[in-house]
Amino acid sequence: MGESGLRAFCSSGSDFGEMVNRAVSYQTAQRLYQGAQGRPGAPDADDMRSRSNTWVTQNDSLIPIFDNVARPVFGRVLVRVAGRDEPGRVQSRSDRLDLGILYAPTAQCFVSIGIGAEETTADILYADGRSRGQSFGPRFDAGMSFGPVWSAGIRYDHLKYQGDSEVNVNTPAGRLNIARDNEYTRQYLQADLIGRFYPNQLPFLPERSVLRWTTSLQMLDNRYEQFTDSLGRQTSEPFGHHERLSLLRSGFNVSRSFREGSDWSMFGELAYDYQFDTNMAFPIDDRSVVTGTVGIVRQLARGKRVQVFYDYYHHTRDRRSRSNISLIGVIDF
Repeated sequence: MGESGLRAFCSSGSDFGEMVNRAVSYQTAQRLYQGAQGRPGAPDADDMRSRSNTWVTQNDSLIPIFDNVARPVFGRVLVRVAGRDEPGRVQSRSDRLDLGILYAPTAQCFVSIGIGAEETTADILYADGRSRGQSFGPRFDAGMSFGPVWSAGIRYDHLKYQGDSEVNVNTPAGRLNIARDNEYTRQYLQADLIGRFYPNQLPFLPERSVLRWTTSLQMLDNRYEQFTDSLGRQTSEPFGHHERLSLLRSGFNVSRSFREGSDWSMFGELAYDYQFDTNMAFPIDDRSVVTGTVGIVRQLARGKRVQVFYDYYHHTRDRRSRSNISLIGVIDF
């Protein structure tokens, strides 16, 4: 799994995190835009830019259950803690725990099923409010290596969210608290094609380096239940009760160890994505994004690595950007 790139695919949450963060940016911008209409000096759609900062700490581990057999079985534990800050608008936190089983029917493929649980909280700064809720549901992963270069992986999440939110509004009669229940289903699908090339395959690569090319299909689908808030009004979402977001991303990653036999290496990545289907691209029309990543990796032992990296996501029209720093561990036993 490690040599094919499938272990990194299985443990990574950065692509999923970017999809969720992009959806939150769209939702926040739309609520602000709608709320400002009809007021003096209401912003234009081009003024609704989004700038956010995020951080992630995560560890993913495989634990042997039946490993002395031709078709081994492993337990899987993923712990992820993430935060998001869009200055003056939203501060949020999302903690996740995944428990599952990974089965390898051959040395070239694996299948993993499990359960994911999330705890999400948010401070809504622009409306003096807060929200909190929990998500729970199944997760499925599978991957296959087709030889020394090519591999493919797929991931599917289906989480059910239940929570509540409230906002405080100043009125002529005083401060008014508006509370509501929230419930929605979030589905996420990702399918990657991965190619890994070494200097013996591409002579122009420096020694001790690896070039990885990845093309990814990512799809996010949110479906909301309708409720009545504390004022007796039917709830409404910024984009209705069905949100969808689909994109294609492609990019190159180059990694190189510091010296022969070194446990340390560094990497850089450049990727481009294009949204080919969404109903959320207003007032932020964020259909294409360039991503730059730099990082450093420490290989503690076989199957054990820790990496720190920095991502910068920038919309090609300068209407949305996000900076992210991540500490990721993959500690297999």
